[in-house]
Formats: sequence, structure tokens, C-alpha cells
Amino acid sequence: MLRCLWRLTKQVRLLGLMVVAAQLALLQPHARADEAAAEKPLPSIVEAALIMKEIVPEAPVYIRVFKEESELEVWKARPNGRYALVKTFPICNWGGTLGPKRMTGDLMSPEGFYGVTPGAMKPDSKYHLAFNIGYPNALDRALGRTGGYIMVHGDCKSVGCFAMSDKYIEEIYAFARDAFNAGETFIPVHVFPFRMSAENMKRHTDNPARDTWKPLKEAYDDFARTREPPKIGMCGRRYVVNSLTPVGNDPNAPCPTLIGKRIAPLSPRSAKRLVKADPKLEAQGPKLKVAQPANTGWSSFVSGSMFGWGTTTTTTPRTTVASAPRKPSQNESDAALGAVQPITAR
Repeated sequence: MLRCLWRLTKQVRLLGLMVVAAQLALLQPHARADEAAAEKPLPSIVEAALIMKEIVPEAPVYIRVFKEESELEVWKARPNGRYALVKTFPICNWGGTLGPKRMTGDLMSPEGFYGVTPGAMKPDSKYHLAFNIGYPNALDRALGRTGGYIMVHGDCKSVGCFAMSDKYIEEIYAFARDAFNAGETFIPVHVFPFRMSAENMKRHTDNPARDTWKPLKEAYDDFARTREPPKIGMCGRRYVVNSLTPVGNDPNAPCPTLIGKRIAPLSPRSAKRLVKADPKLEAQGPKLKVAQPANTGWSSFVSGSMFGWGTTTTTTPRTTVASAPRKPSQNESDAALGAVQPITAR
């Protein structure tokens, strides 16, 4: 009986906080004409959801990108250090096909372990808003991969970046900005070819990029068990995920003889409780590039509404893995679209 009363009291208190948050949002001017996009607050419904789930709005952020599904997830830390899935956004467009980016001009979006620093935020991007995810990282450079200025940005155009609608880049940008303003210095951005379930791995058995996916699969599985962003090191010209033995970030350094793994898995009961407590907001919008059932078949579709699913028209699937990269047109050559123009020009 006392436990039931305690739960009811907690729910009433959280509901009261949600009402207060909504009232404060109503008192503030909405989308003033002179309000900079980079300064817009999170939508009141997101702020209320964070309050209801007892997640601090400025808590650390972890971003996951899934190319095949054209989705970007924003996770935030709970007070106990485990992360909650706050919101999933549709990626309007991205470049190339599955597999890592290898060279300048291949029009590919990268896969791997990257991250955002305060200096990578680009509020004056001509593609509305943007932040640089840090490609190439040290391992990419050690492996001879070239290119750069890979962004998450607006305007829905990409030949290598992850392009969102303007509406959603404002929200994603706000998540990162608030975390940096609270003192965070790095936001991990982990880019996966797809949700790396056993079924999906089997479906992509013959993909030529499969040999590069082992550490990504390991990080994906570890996060599912722990709800803690994987700790990534580099040695021996490869990634090392959640190593027990300290491993630095020099990909050319030799790896320790024994590495081991250091993680703190959740119990099944705790994992179930955390999943149930996630806000799990889901944005709706266009995905101009989606994977077909075949391993290498791709097609594009345009949503009937820019910010809703609408009716879709699908083109004939075409194979892109073996196709030669086309030369970017003049209108596509900007660094914001994944080319190599300096970031200061954006």
C-alpha cells in the first residue's frame, strides 16, 4: 500500500513538473523572427519528456547513425550513468552506399567511431546548421583514407555528409549545444552501416565491406548490454572496443599481448526497466535514400510531405557498390556536402 502511494506521489510530482515546463514554454516567445536557429531551445515536448523521465536536459549526449535505415539516434545519460534513447530522427540524405569512406571524391559517407567537439559546431553554415563529426580520425589516416569536412547538417542535400531537414538539424544541434554549454568537451558519434543484429549481419554476408564491421558489431553489442557508450581505442591499425588493458589512440602503436574487455552488463531485469523508461520520441520525415531488400540494391523516394511520411514513389532499384564515383557537379562541390572546401567557408 505504501509503495503504491509512493509511486502515485512520484507520478503526480513529475506530471506537475511537465505542466510547469509547458507553461514556461507558452510564456516564452515562439520562434521570434530574429531568433537565430543555433540558439533555438529544444521543443517543449522534448524538454517535458526529459523531465518526466528524470533526465537532466544538459546531460551528456551520445549519437548513433544507421546508414541503411537512414536514422540518427540521440541518447542522453541518466543520473546513474546509463543512457536513455531520447529521440530518433530520419536522415534525409547521405552519400554512397554501405561501407567506409576511403578517399576524397568517392561521395561516400563514413562508418566508424567519430565525435564532435565544441569547435566543430558550425552555427553559420550555409546549409542551415552543421557540426563536423571528425572524419578522418587517426585510424582513417593510418589506413590512408582521405577526405574530410563530413558534417551532420541541414538542407537535405548530401554527397558524403548526413543531411537532415532544417527542422531536425535545429533540434539535434540544440542537444549538442546544451551539452557543451554544460561543460561536456566531446560527444561520441558512432556511424554504423545498419542495426547490427544477427539477422542483418547474415543478410549482408556477401557485402565487400563486411571485413571492416567487426569492431562496429562489437560496439553495437556492448552498448546493448550496458547502455554505456563504448570506449574506443586504437592500436595495431585497428579499433579496440572497451579494452580492459589501457589502449591509447595511436593506431600505429603495437597492441598489448592481452587486451581483455571491461564492461558492466545490466541484468535482464534492469535492462527491461530502462528500456521501458526511455522517452523514445520518434520524428517523422523524408528519407530520400533507403536500402532495398537486396544487399546492394538502392532506390530513392521523396515523401509526399517534407515533414510527414506521405505517399512515396519508389524508383527502380540500382546497384551502386560496383559503380564508379561520378564527379560532383559545381552545385555539389561545397564542403558542407562532403567535399574538401575549408570549414571556414561554410
